[in-house]
Amino acid sequence: MKKVFNHLKWFFKENKYIYIAIFSLLLFISIIQVFPAKFLGIVIDKITEGSLNYQNLILLILGLFGFPLMKYLLNRIYHYNIHRLGHDLLFKLREMYITHLFELDNETYEKYTKGDLIARATNDMNNLSIFATSFIQSIVFNTGTIIAAIVMMTIINPLLTLASVFFMPIAIFWLNRRRLKKRKYYKKHQEIYANMTENVLESIEGVKTIRAYKQEENDFKKTKKAIDDDVNSWWYILKFESIYGPLFELVYALCYFIGIGLGSYFVIESKISTGDLVTFLMYVGMLYAPLINLSNMLNNINTINISDERFFEIMDIEPNVKDIDEAIDVFKFKEIEFKNVSFKYPFDNFDVIKNITFTIKCGETIGIVGPTGAGKSTLIRQLLREFNVSSGEILIDGNNIENYKIEDVHNLVGYVPQDHILFRRSVDENILIGNPTASINKINEAITIADFKKDLNSLPQGINTLVSEYGSSLSGGQKQRLSIARALVKDPEILLLDDSLSAVDALTEKNIISKLKEFRKDKTNIIVAHRFSAIKQSDKIIVLQDGKITDIGTHKELLSYDNWYKSQYLKQINNEVLEDE
Repeated sequence: MKKVFNHLKWFFKENKYIYIAIFSLLLFISIIQVFPAKFLGIVIDKITEGSLNYQNLILLILGLFGFPLMKYLLNRIYHYNIHRLGHDLLFKLREMYITHLFELDNETYEKYTKGDLIARATNDMNNLSIFATSFIQSIVFNTGTIIAAIVMMTIINPLLTLASVFFMPIAIFWLNRRRLKKRKYYKKHQEIYANMTENVLESIEGVKTIRAYKQEENDFKKTKKAIDDDVNSWWYILKFESIYGPLFELVYALCYFIGIGLGSYFVIESKISTGDLVTFLMYVGMLYAPLINLSNMLNNINTINISDERFFEIMDIEPNVKDIDEAIDVFKFKEIEFKNVSFKYPFDNFDVIKNITFTIKCGETIGIVGPTGAGKSTLIRQLLREFNVSSGEILIDGNNIENYKIEDVHNLVGYVPQDHILFRRSVDENILIGNPTASINKINEAITIADFKKDLNSLPQGINTLVSEYGSSLSGGQKQRLSIARALVKDPEILLLDDSLSAVDALTEKNIISKLKEFRKDKTNIIVAHRFSAIKQSDKIIVLQDGKITDIGTHKELLSYDNWYKSQYLKQINNEVLEDE
């Protein structure tokens, strides 16, 4: 628990005066709630003695009514402030978490699933908020109530108090020892919950594919199993609680029986009054809920500790790709050199690209081709600095790319990946993700270069049409061109098209390539493609096979001798001729 407190110490310091005020308020509430029982005992004694008069009765009634009213008003003030603190903490934790996720490199996203990351931002984060609010409230309020009740009981009769409460702490200690052994299972439950979240997300995201392949039943079984595992995990915990929880009730009933029996004996012996016995038994009744709450706190401690470990496991990750202390700015470049670059993904044991060496000059259009799995996407993504290279170096104007600010390197590049991620926003809002401050002219220019203008006429509300989640309301070609427009509105120094023309027809592809040459003649374009028509006008074509560069040259140069490029190009031309016939 100390670790959780240390992790949230900044928040407690930030709000220390509010916490001092509300804890003082809680202690005051816990103390004043013992007085109505005392007033009731006095009333009973006065009735028994026959000394009750109207004046005393009115004062006692005012007391019995006044204390609950005061407690209600103070509780309103307390609950408003504690809930405000809880929401404030959740907001700040989520802000920290999201900011940190954006700082992490792709290695983290390779290791953790979406469902797991979401579970940490919801379930685990809520548990941290509980610790800073209701958990601490439970400690202060319940402890204050127990102390106040026991003090008042002791004033009535110390021996009766000792006999009545003797078994309670023993029972709580034993129960909590049993619960402590279940801590590992609480952590396992959190993992099962994260797996269930991931399965549900996959089912929602992949619903169209699932339907297309008639896999609804199989997917339902898989998702139901994950949900059932989560439910069964909770049942295991509830079963444990249902066995050991009522045991304390049995002990409490015994303590209450001792209080009634011994207290009645003391009344007979005139050691306490009838009113004192009634008051004493009310105090014993007051102990039940606070003791149960404090007993249940160990269960909460387990959950909160595990949530703290899971949340700060992510927050404590230091990205491997980060700015050095003396990182320098870069806004333009003259030349980029790949020098003996090799790279493997963090969880692979083999290099995807091997000993790559070539140069890119500003203003060039570079084409990259090769068989499936040759490492084409991996090669161009090195310019995004998602990972550090395994060996070799990438130089920008003679300086290692790792010496530049990551944000500046990202600003140099406009990237259109193979998987086109579009958002549930209008067409123009999807484009503006590339550059939120872009003018109407810039948006229109990006749409023109991407050859998306003709599509606007077919969309219900033109540029204001709402795009469905993941772009499901658009065709494959429209999604590609909208993604290209989003990259182009940024007006990047380097445009990376990662097989981003595969879903467009030959005429549209030709229009886009020609417009790139027209509008981006001073900027660099790198095009990964399977269709040779997309890259044959490039200034330089790189042929990649098995992670290695096997040939570099222009289209004409590569056709001048026998190689993979020439054989594949001729096959593609022959296939197109056969299709036309």
